[in-house]
Amino acid sequence: MTAILAQRAVPRDTTLWEWFSDPMTWGGSDGILANLGDTVLLCAAVTLFAILVAVPPAAFLAHKGWGEVTSAWVVNIGRALPTFAVAAFLVPVSLRAGYGAEPWPIFIALVLLTIPPMYLSTYVAISQVDKAAVNAARAMGFSERAVLTTVELPLASTVIFTGLRVAAVQVVATEPIRAFLGGDGLGRYVRDGIGQNNATLTIGGTILIAALAGTTGLAFSAIERLVKPYGVRRLRSDRSPRTGDTDEQVGPLEDGEPAGSDAAGVGGLRQR
Repeated sequence: MTAILAQRAVPRDTTLWEWFSDPMTWGGSDGILANLGDTVLLCAAVTLFAILVAVPPAAFLAHKGWGEVTSAWVVNIGRALPTFAVAAFLVPVSLRAGYGAEPWPIFIALVLLTIPPMYLSTYVAISQVDKAAVNAARAMGFSERAVLTTVELPLASTVIFTGLRVAAVQVVATEPIRAFLGGDGLGRYVRDGIGQNNATLTIGGTILIAALAGTTGLAFSAIERLVKPYGVRRLRSDRSPRTGDTDEQVGPLEDGEPAGSDAAGVGGLRQR
């Protein structure tokens, strides 16, 4: 609570440009950079922990074909939990236990928010992998562990990373509620703007949160491109139709066949 009272008041007539261009806005222990680092650290910890908790069990259960109905039931319950209410309920519990008002209440609430989409995307992705590829790997003598790690996970990586990216962006967009529970982070600017009836702080904080959420999505897209196996990327590119490919270009022309005619296309196909 002392952190809330210690905020530097911003005059209401300060424009958004003046606020962003003021060095005091960025520096110091309560500046944008400090709060940005605080938010990034918490969101990264939540996302990493949720990945470790959600992805391995979902991949294993989907590989075995177990728990489809139970998984859907648990995921739907997890999605129904209101994050703010969970965090608000955990704050007094954490205080009585001597852990303070943060970061554990908001950490647990965000983890409960993040696990369902990560789990569901992983389970669905593994379940929908082409069974012909899986059976071929087993026929070649692959162990079940090798089938999961070298066949199913690479082929399902695109859908899995989509779920991870969506969940990570959701964490960044929801984390600012921590400021309304006595914490800091980028959400403090929205909180202070509402408390001071200052549109500059409110809009500025919203812009910062949106920029961080967009950057998070781009970062996960870049990570996906780095970790996705080359064979999977090549398979996806091979399936994409190339511009300019037509039936007229599939084979060489036979003698006496004019270019661009139907006969040329048939001749090319006949030679293949």
